[in-house]
Amino acid sequence: MSDTAAAHNSVSSEAAAAAEQHRRQAIDANNGTWDWLGKPAGERTTSDDEAMTASAYSALHHWRRAARSTPVNEARAQWLVARVWAARGNGALALEHADRCAAVVTAEGLADFDLAYAHEARARALACLGRRDEARAELLLARAVPIADDEDRALVESDLADAESCC
Repeated sequence: MSDTAAAHNSVSSEAAAAAEQHRRQAIDANNGTWDWLGKPAGERTTSDDEAMTASAYSALHHWRRAARSTPVNEARAQWLVARVWAARGNGALALEHADRCAAVVTAEGLADFDLAYAHEARARALACLGRRDEARAELLLARAVPIADDEDRALVESDLADAESCC
């Protein structure tokens, strides 16, 4: 093997290893965000909220660089950031990321679970902004999405019931 070919293989191996590391970091950041989202708002400190937000943005950052990342990962990471901002009561930023999630879902033709959650994210964000009628309309759109998997459907229904309490 020539020195040039060996150098190229080395760079390729390093890039692949880095992409795998980004994947692990994306998963860890995503799961870490849920540790904070699982706490009631009244039990989260300002420091918790800041760490939760940083963790959600970290997940988004790492998914964009991760091995085997797909548009589903981008949509779900945008959804997670929207969910964090909604939990923090910042409807404007929640809607910005909910709209980004919806744009990926639409552009990539994603359906089922991801389409329902794009509507759910918009509903929460709109509710934060006091736009209750629009939020309820998004919940209706989310409920109209057919979801094939029974476990996914149960999860979506649970989150839609929770989101409805915001509207």
